[in-house]
Amino acid sequence: MTPDFTRPCVKDLEAYKVVPPDYNIIVNANENPFDFPDALKKELNDTILDMSLNRYPDPSATALREQLSDYTGIDADQIICGCGSDEIMSMLNQTFINPGDVVISHAPSFSMYQIWSVIGGADFVWVPDTEDLTPDVENIINTAKRTNAKMIYLCSPNNPTGSLLPRHDVADILEETNALVVLDEAYIEFKKEGDLTEIVNEYNNVIVLRTLSKAFGLAGIRCGYAVGPKPLIDMMYKVKSPYNLNKLTQAAAVIALKHRDTLLENVTILNSERQRLYEFLKGLKGITRVYPTASNFIYFEVPDGAPLYAALLDEGILVKYLKHDVSDDVDHIRLTVGSPEENDAVIKVLKRSLS
Repeated sequence: MTPDFTRPCVKDLEAYKVVPPDYNIIVNANENPFDFPDALKKELNDTILDMSLNRYPDPSATALREQLSDYTGIDADQIICGCGSDEIMSMLNQTFINPGDVVISHAPSFSMYQIWSVIGGADFVWVPDTEDLTPDVENIINTAKRTNAKMIYLCSPNNPTGSLLPRHDVADILEETNALVVLDEAYIEFKKEGDLTEIVNEYNNVIVLRTLSKAFGLAGIRCGYAVGPKPLIDMMYKVKSPYNLNKLTQAAAVIALKHRDTLLENVTILNSERQRLYEFLKGLKGITRVYPTASNFIYFEVPDGAPLYAALLDEGILVKYLKHDVSDDVDHIRLTVGSPEENDAVIKVLKRSLS
């Protein structure tokens, strides 16, 4: 008999499954539909030609952190970079979580909070959102106190619902619990006035996660970062792999941040398209509820999502189908805002399928 080497927490874990993107229109992963401009690709290509690929990358991503500092207004020594926000979450668990510690988040939210926590040996608790699918702040605080939670994940704008946490709610959680609060702002560029990054200079128990995958349209280079009080970031550097972010990613990210005004012009287009889709969905029979959103996706409720999901797949359109995500009585669909042409195609199928 082959020995069972697997840790029990991993054996029982439900893996995060990604659907292969073999579709004409991919609006299931909250990606930006607009590719890196050719002019910036050429600049990256020229940078690569001058690059020594036989040498390891800068272990501290110095140039990248300086650009991020200029962008966020947070000191460079309060920033740590990783291979997407996923690696940052792994660092958080390695740095701060002991086996048996309690980690909580609000539900529904990003499932990787639970997955990374369980891999780290934590006991994970979901705190259900309110009826209108906004975080139940009072319940989060009470649960954190009752369980002596070590860490709390908050997502704003939240994936998959699109809700935005106001500053006073985040402050209440920071002040009324003993937990390290991780505020995930992966989509904050789509609602810039909700940006709470500066809060890391006011509280010593908060870390903010950010990424270049969404608004910057660079999901393919896998670049995430965290900002926080320097003592916490210094501790995270102790567990960071020496060369975790390769030279190509660092170079592309630096170029993107130098040209951020150009890249972030697409946010205006996507926000306008988001409003167009939102108004269309609200007026469509067959959809029982459309939730307000501050991100580049829309979360809506249907009595039975399977026929709609199948109809979209038949047309080569991939959306995120969340069967019974909140309730056993209804299904939910999360629809990423695509390009105007992609959105036209989605609207056509939805109108035909649900009217």
